[in-house]
Amino acid sequence: LDALGVELTQLSSDQGRYIGVEPQGPFKPDHYRY
Repeated sequence: LDALGVELTQLSSDQGRYIGVEPQGPFKPDHYRY
């Protein structure tokens, strides 16, 4: 990712609330199947 200039950050509380997940995870609902 560094070669692409990408920097990962932690999910903020506001972002988590907006997309409906907890900032500490899990990031997918229980009914999601791989």
